Amino acid sequence: MSPRVASVLWPAVATAVTVVLSVARVIREPRFYFTDDTERGSFGQWWQLGDMLLRGHVSLLEPSAWQAGNYLAEGQWGLLNPLVWLIALAARASADPVVLATTVKIAFLAVLAVGAYLLARSFGAHRPWAALAGVLLPQVGFTLYMDAASWSSGLFNTALLPWVWWGLRRSVEGRRSPVPYLVTSYLLITFGYVFGVMALVGVLCESLVRHAVRRDARRAVRTLLASVWGGALTVIVYLPGILTASVSERGDAPFDNLRFLNADLTDLAAASAPTLTGTIRSWDGDVTLAPLVYIAWLLPLLPLMLPMRRSAVRRVLPLLVLGAVALLAVMAPSHLGPIRWPLRFIPELALAVVILFAVAASYAFPRRITRRGAWWSAGAIAALAALAWVDTPRAWQSVGAAGALQLAALGALLWIARRPWAALPLRRGTGAATRGAALAVAGAVLATAVAAAAQMASMPRSPLPDSEAPDVATMRSVLPAPAGGETRGNAVVVGDTGADQDDPASWHERLRENLWYLSDTEVMNMYTVLPYTAFIGDLCATTTEHLRTCVDEGGLDTLWSIDAETGRRVSDLMSLSTVVAMKHTFPDPPEPPEGWHLAEQGEYTWVLQRDEVLPDAGGVVWQGDGTRVTVQAQDDTSVTFRVDAIGADPRVALSRLDYPGYTATGGAALAEPIRGWLLTADVSDVAAGETVTVRFAPPGTPLLIAAAVLAALAAGGWIVASVRETLRARRHSGR
Repeated sequence: MSPRVASVLWPAVATAVTVVLSVARVIREPRFYFTDDTERGSFGQWWQLGDMLLRGHVSLLEPSAWQAGNYLAEGQWGLLNPLVWLIALAARASADPVVLATTVKIAFLAVLAVGAYLLARSFGAHRPWAALAGVLLPQVGFTLYMDAASWSSGLFNTALLPWVWWGLRRSVEGRRSPVPYLVTSYLLITFGYVFGVMALVGVLCESLVRHAVRRDARRAVRTLLASVWGGALTVIVYLPGILTASVSERGDAPFDNLRFLNADLTDLAAASAPTLTGTIRSWDGDVTLAPLVYIAWLLPLLPLMLPMRRSAVRRVLPLLVLGAVALLAVMAPSHLGPIRWPLRFIPELALAVVILFAVAASYAFPRRITRRGAWWSAGAIAALAALAWVDTPRAWQSVGAAGALQLAALGALLWIARRPWAALPLRRGTGAATRGAALAVAGAVLATAVAAAAQMASMPRSPLPDSEAPDVATMRSVLPAPAGGETRGNAVVVGDTGADQDDPASWHERLRENLWYLSDTEVMNMYTVLPYTAFIGDLCATTTEHLRTCVDEGGLDTLWSIDAETGRRVSDLMSLSTVVAMKHTFPDPPEPPEGWHLAEQGEYTWVLQRDEVLPDAGGVVWQGDGTRVTVQAQDDTSVTFRVDAIGADPRVALSRLDYPGYTATGGAALAEPIRGWLLTADVSDVAAGETVTVRFAPPGTPLLIAAAVLAALAAGGWIVASVRETLRARRHSGR
């Protein structure tokens, strides 16, 4: 086998196995990759972003989405990410959201497989063992059952992190072009998922400290440039959300250990058992029915590959550091302010451990395999099985099956290592992979497939809920625009939208969270990670579902009440013209106030309409006593109006949330928001006839611009320096 063929064949094998196992899960459970946040969050988000891209305008703010409409602060919209743009355009063109999401998820699992292979190779793993790492990492329990099934941004980060680390090592350690690192780190950071970024920070810090201690100035400077680039991008992506947190629930996030989606040492004993759950507490209760701490079935075989040579230990030092930090993070308190649910660091822990195994096996197998190592591995198998059984004694079958698989693999490895042909190279050349290694890896891949099959049989789907959302055509038909070019105006859904989700017919009358983006009507019930505290306190119930989707039965009373300060109905202050009431919550039609009427009655919903449809949210909805203004221009982020008269109450209210980042020009000032959340301007210092503009820009915009300039300078300087260094090396080699 030529080196060129081998360099393509092994990652291709890892990718093919990953795709086959990923598709097998779809055969077992067709909606495996389309649950919870992907179903009710990501797909609608992609659809809306795709729609904006097709219209040629990506908005930073959508007033009619209210607390879900601050897209840049939300972080995970991927507004700056070209990969997300491609996914969004594909979603906009798709007819079946399940097929679209499944294709995207499997593609990213394949990307993870190749990235793991490249990273393992950069640490010195031989090709077969690097390929095994590429097979194992996409099978990590948390990656499959949480990220791939639901949390799309988590999967994207997990898939890109090996590529980023490979690009960093390639440019810093190998003194090659920084472009792969710059591109992959840009993509990872602009996905907007903080856990991958935190892992990148750890990798950069380790590299910087290591080269500083070794007094390797050139590599330290390269790492510093990589850090400046990544830090500046992080400021651009996360600063708007941080500066918006003061008005959201995230600003009051607790620092506490509620024992929710974090692990203890006995839970981690299940890291080598593919069908063991551990005692991970989540929405399901004290035990989550998924192998969330599972990393790889062969972990207890690591002692067989030890000890490593001192040179190899120095080489894998970054893996040891990341692994130790990730292990501590996984066992951290469940809520550290806005950073919550630390089990989300399992993919980073798995990355370090699996790559470490691949490197250790490359150095040890088959020549350095000893009886002592075999006994240590047997002891590790027994110890992990005992701890796992203590943690979940009722799952003794899973514990026993994992132990049996590991003992069989241990015996097979010992048998292969003793064959005289095991040390023969697959091809000529020093340091090449051996025939024994190739056979061992083939057996390990087969065992991995068996472990995956056991998972599919016992745990065919994610523990996260599936709302059974239908195809695009059905969702597009919900709340269609009236005939004749008219509009329903902005709408709100009240009541429990999930009560009849198992009935396919109900989807003809209602959607859920971000799937409302597919409707012709602008509906405010969108998913948000930044619930506006005063807004939800005024309108919403106290459950998580209703906090995010607004509003319950009491909230409808608030919407139709008269605001004491303005004398206007709250629904009018929000520019709402349509109310969809769920019959599960409202068995009888809500009594509409004056100016509203019952427009439609379905099997699952009541649709109530304002007699006169209001303009979309974002404009002027109230003027104080004696104050009169005329709107001259309006878009998603600004309203310009002329002040015609100033009365005893010089305030003007706009149907927008009072987010940090709004400013007023023309002598006006921002006043205390009406009801604690409605954007209000004070025009007392404005002369009649003057023009005022109330404009939104992301908070900290000057810092964002400075960060963009700094990132460009760091990247440009690094590329120029790299090119000059390459040219200099070529001139020297030509002498």
